[in-house]
Amino acid sequence: MNKSDKLDELRLEVGMVADKVNTREDFYSGIINIIGSHLPVGCGVAIYGCDNGYFSNIVSYGKVNEKKYSKYGDCMFSVCSIRGKVTIQTEANSIKAYAPFYDGHHLIGILFIEFQTVNYKITEEDFIFLEEIARYIEIKGVQYNDWTIDNNSV
Repeated sequence: MNKSDKLDELRLEVGMVADKVNTREDFYSGIINIIGSHLPVGCGVAIYGCDNGYFSNIVSYGKVNEKKYSKYGDCMFSVCSIRGKVTIQTEANSIKAYAPFYDGHHLIGILFIEFQTVNYKITEEDFIFLEEIARYIEIKGVQYNDWTIDNNSV
């Protein structure tokens, strides 16, 4: 199966999550577990929420080297949120992708994926996939009564 077909399969699986869950936490976990189960070994995926001046890891799968909590202004999450679009950071041993999602103009969180550079090559298809998943989170996330997440309960 080629990369395009794999991403289409992921879109389909992720697209069914909202119909199977009742809470935002389960919604986020479902998305992360589906994406994570398809990532190569050594890679990771997470959703970071924003609250009280920090980006915080709400749910993750696999190897995520970002801090659990990062202060606004001190990290790539801030750069991504300012840009308002998928942002890629290339490091010596990894490639990190950040995809913001919003409620109107209010940043809700960031979908984060980390790839080991020896295992994965990011292409335009990946950018499109990340944008689509972030948009899906925006659209389907409104069915849950509010965007507030209790990071201590997840």
